[in-house]
Amino acid sequence: MRSIEWSRQLLENPDDWCILDTETTGLNPRYSRVVEISILNGRGDLVLDTLIDPGVPIPDDAASIHGISDELIYGSPSMSDAWSRLQDVTGNKLVLAYNSSFDRGMLFYEAVRNDLPKLNCEWDCVMVKYSAYVGAWNPRFGNYQYQKLPSAGHRSRVDCAVTLDLVRLMGASEF
Repeated sequence: MRSIEWSRQLLENPDDWCILDTETTGLNPRYSRVVEISILNGRGDLVLDTLIDPGVPIPDDAASIHGISDELIYGSPSMSDAWSRLQDVTGNKLVLAYNSSFDRGMLFYEAVRNDLPKLNCEWDCVMVKYSAYVGAWNPRFGNYQYQKLPSAGHRSRVDCAVTLDLVRLMGASEF
């Protein structure tokens, strides 16, 4: 019920939040780089969608998952170049992400690595809310079993849209 209430409150105030997703060179935020970032506002409008030149080669195993190659990012902005737009879009908003600790960590280390200012936003995790909504208890860890992002396409724009669909699904549910 808390996930449903959370979603309904969000949907009543769509200008107060956005959904963010990144695609990266790997899974360790400390060492990996962002290669794509997309953001939807709470109304579902695409407000940021860009490839990012990570300044390092994209590993083949990462490229095989998201389809973003060194050739594809040629001529794309660096994270430093895209940062001010990212700040504008997320400033003073609640930023939602599916597995927000990953995206938040990626952007934290990108800021540190590139000597960029901290983002001025709060974060919340749709994966945690959706897992509680599904309700599969994991007694080993004492929490709800995390759910994979349904039908995710491993491109940031698609993952944002699927995440928004989950927020709307939870908000439209009956108690």
